[in-house]
Amino acid sequence: MKNANIEFVKPEYFQRIAALGQLDQEQLTAFLSYVELIHCEPLRLVFKQGAPGDSMFLILEGQVRVYTETSQGRSIFLRPLEAGASFGEVALINHIPRTASVEAVKPSILLSLSSASLQRMIAEQPALAAKILHHLAGTLGRQLGDLTTRLRSFWDQEGVSDSV
Repeated sequence: MKNANIEFVKPEYFQRIAALGQLDQEQLTAFLSYVELIHCEPLRLVFKQGAPGDSMFLILEGQVRVYTETSQGRSIFLRPLEAGASFGEVALINHIPRTASVEAVKPSILLSLSSASLQRMIAEQPALAAKILHHLAGTLGRQLGDLTTRLRSFWDQEGVSDSV
């Protein structure tokens, strides 16, 4: 399904994603040769927590929800993601099972970048790969900062004392 119907995707969709908005037309065309276009209807599961993972997704249009399940089977909503956001970055880099589930809330158009495609991009288009990896590092850094803030807030609310 590589590049299926990418020529029909509105150009402004690509501008919503910070990493793609920085690319010139030649770089964007090259990038699109490494990704797969995915259309998701509402309630379509993109991936399930615990499933093997080796790809990330960029949201061109629509909305998804990220949630996790407790060991008791209870679903816990983590966050919504809109056009311009990405998800699955940890699995792309570390090839680990998915740490959460993601499903479409609205009709959505996603781009999927696999680890194999990223490795091919690094070999064939190193300058392009550097831009994508720089964006990826920034995204992961922000997510880690957000998680740290949320944990600190949780610990403050629960009255957890310092154990370090």
